[in-house]
Formats: sequence, C-alpha cells, structure tokens
Amino acid sequence: MSPRAAILIVCDDLLFREALRNFLLAAGYSRVDVVATLREALARLRSDGYRGVLIGLPLKLLSSRRLGRVAQRRQPEAKVLLLVSANDVSTINDASFVYVIKERAFSTLLDLLAQS
Repeated sequence: MSPRAAILIVCDDLLFREALRNFLLAAGYSRVDVVATLREALARLRSDGYRGVLIGLPLKLLSSRRLGRVAQRRQPEAKVLLLVSANDVSTINDASFVYVIKERAFSTLLDLLAQS
C-alpha cells in the first residue's frame, strides 16, 4: 500500500484518540499526528499540511466548529470531519461539516477519508 498523506486528530479523549491513531496507521496512513488541545491544533494547522483533520472536541463549547472553520480556511484541500458522541447528535445544527459518530467511527472513517 502506498503511503497516504498525513492526518491530524484533535481529541481530548486520550483512549479514543490513541485507538483512532493506531487504526489509521494500521490502515496505511504513514503519519497520524494527535493533539489534545485547541492551541496545539492551531499550531499544527499553521505549520503542517494535512489530508484529513478529525476534530473530537466537545460540541457544547463550539470549539469544534470554530476549529473546523479554521482548518477549512488554512487547509482547503483537507477533509475536515467532526467526531461527535451519539448523545450529541441532537444538538447538531450546522450542516457545513461532515459529522462522524464516535461509536461508529471505525466502521465509516476510512470511506469518508477516501472520498474527495
């Protein structure tokens, strides 16, 4: 399998982000960067290029959507996906992003990243 472009995971849940990182590495992505905070994510988006940006910060704080907009502006070629828990689905009212339910992420994520 040829190496794929880098992926950035922004998630405050240590176990989930590490599991997702390992999953993507096993799927053939050669570089998967993980960060836990908004500040770290902004620094990475300024300095590195990504094919995909996966954001799993709490929607209640609106930081996920704000970071998503920044990622779309700084890296227009990147696929930006917001990771949400099943409990948060009812609070989604912004259709400008693709949302991935964390509990189903491992079964859908590769297909979503492969779409252009």
